Amino acid sequence: MPEQLRIPFHNHSNQKRLYFRFLVLAEACLLELIQAHFKTDACKIAVIVFIHTHSYNGNYNLHLPVILAEGAFFPSN
Repeated sequence: MPEQLRIPFHNHSNQKRLYFRFLVLAEACLLELIQAHFKTDACKIAVIVFIHTHSYNGNYNLHLPVILAEGAFFPSN
């Protein structure tokens, strides 16, 4: 996360909702990218997104590690 956004995120009055929306946005962005690659919106993805709020040295540094399965799943096939 850019340094200028760390304070507003850290001091947000409803972090639970903000973080949840951040996770949803990450999944939506990845889905859009995969659908653009396959040129269809009929596919689904398998993705695990989780939130880290602090870096290895203990400073607040919000970031989202992502595990994305290879390719896409086509329910119709």
